[in-house]
Amino acid sequence: MMDSSEQEQTDALLAAAALGSLDPADLAALEQVLAMSSTARAELQQLRETVALLPYAAAPVEPPSHVRDRLMARIAADQAQRTPPTRSPRPASWPAPAILTVLVVVIIGLGGLTLTLQRQVATLAASNQQLLTAIGELQQAVAAGEAQQAQLSGQLARYEQQIARLNEQIAQERLLVSFVSAPGVATRELRPTQAGLAARGEMYMYPGESQAVVVFSGLPPLQPDRVYRFWLSDGTQRIAAGTVQVDTAGFATLIVTAPREVNAFTEVMVTVEPATNASPGEGEVILSGTL
Repeated sequence: MMDSSEQEQTDALLAAAALGSLDPADLAALEQVLAMSSTARAELQQLRETVALLPYAAAPVEPPSHVRDRLMARIAADQAQRTPPTRSPRPASWPAPAILTVLVVVIIGLGGLTLTLQRQVATLAASNQQLLTAIGELQQAVAAGEAQQAQLSGQLARYEQQIARLNEQIAQERLLVSFVSAPGVATRELRPTQAGLAARGEMYMYPGESQAVVVFSGLPPLQPDRVYRFWLSDGTQRIAAGTVQVDTAGFATLIVTAPREVNAFTEVMVTVEPATNASPGEGEVILSGTL
């Protein structure tokens, strides 16, 4: 173990080496110290890293001219008095102990500053990670909100379609009520053309109007590829005037809009047709009536 004097010499040698102020003899002594002590090697590495930060520790200051002149004279005198280098293990031209002490203090201070900066960097990195996490959570929340908004938009579109259908049904019901209950309405009956068929129809119309309402009852359900089709005939031409949608009880209503006033036609009828066919005369007539 080195005594305090040897330790001071070693510290001064390491500090001078970190500052790059060793001559060849000092370098030889440094190599001996480093060869014998891993601790000295580690301390020298740390001192060199700290000295590398010295240019950032303070802004450069131009010394007064008289100080610069005295410093240059001191350097010239030291060079004139320096003796040839020897292999002595003891340093021959190290800086003055006071200067080395100041340098060691500065180096230690810079080491503390480095640790402080490292802690600040670690704190900022942790804060940055927290911000990234918060941003990720916000992005997930936005994506979830957009998905929910798309779902709500789909529901709203379906509700709007339902409302449109309900409004259409309400309009039809009002028209039915106005036709059935209004004074001056003319009623025509549609009777079955086949024995054993209990279906019938009631047609409500106004002379001179092109619209009419037909109420059906007792119509049996059909296969999915078959429909009930309503026809208007003037004795020479048969015109398709709509298909009849029957509920499970056999009831149906149909609002007829003719190409001209309804009373211009002489006959009405209901046929069973293929769902994709609207050619007159091909379907079987099951109900008919005269106007």
